[in-house]
Amino acid sequence: MQDSDILAIAPFSRKAAEILEEQGVTIEDLALDPLFERARLMARERLINAIIGKHDWIVDRANPMNEVYSFIAAKLIAASVGRSVLNKLAVYESKRFSKLSEDLPLDRLKEIAIETFGLSIEGGEVLWIDVPGFLRASCHIGGVKWRLVNRIVKGGKVMIDRADLRRLLAEYVRISVIETPKIELPDPLKRTAEEVSLLYKARMRRRTKKPKKGDFPPCIRALIDRLRRGENLTHQARFTLATFLLKVGWAEEQVLDLFRNLPDFNEKITSYQISHIAKKKYMPPNCDTMRSWGLCPEECGRKYMLEGL
Repeated sequence: MQDSDILAIAPFSRKAAEILEEQGVTIEDLALDPLFERARLMARERLINAIIGKHDWIVDRANPMNEVYSFIAAKLIAASVGRSVLNKLAVYESKRFSKLSEDLPLDRLKEIAIETFGLSIEGGEVLWIDVPGFLRASCHIGGVKWRLVNRIVKGGKVMIDRADLRRLLAEYVRISVIETPKIELPDPLKRTAEEVSLLYKARMRRRTKKPKKGDFPPCIRALIDRLRRGENLTHQARFTLATFLLKVGWAEEQVLDLFRNLPDFNEKITSYQISHIAKKKYMPPNCDTMRSWGLCPEECGRKYMLEGL
């Protein structure tokens, strides 16, 4: 596999950063130079796809550096718009890498892990990753298989396979985008940020039924806040949120759109689960159950979650 393919699949890589440094590309270049017009259009497209949840993984293999330039521009624009849009872009880029890396050779995956994210990876068919490197990503991934107690650990290393490595790297991509700093943008990129902000707000007005302030109990508000920050939720937390929102009148599509912020979001599976909950008319768990699950953040005075709604 050529280095150009790596740039297209992993525009966040150390190799891409080194090329940018050699070229001396600045944010002003990305915003104003006619040579970067294609990259600016691609950055806008990345952001729109992230907001609407469109997974169209078309790659510019003819000029892979456009993927690098557009990735940089998109995350800086998203950071300037706000946390919610940045979260959506982070999930989009994570899923993009996950899909495009399916056929990436193991040595290239290890190269990205070591050189880009500073992980310690050893082995071939059986891989070993350092415990801190494993935990930083796995703590955001749902499922019992990602808990350290369910893994083989030896000499400060965790046993993983190729699929595990790809999933961990996808999570590292998400985290790296989330950590993008907010900077002052040149006017052309600022105008794109304004356009993206308007699109996001319009979509939220269409998709989200906003209740009266204070209607939701603290446990539900906390779960929604965590979800909008792009954090992962346990199965119990997801069930709680879906049952509650459906009971207070949210449409299935509205609930699905909120769940798009999940790091491991799968539209087909999530849509099926939400529809199943709606058809079965499941009730939200009671307060005692919420406490036993560790999902009750404070004493709110309610006897049950839907009280007063």
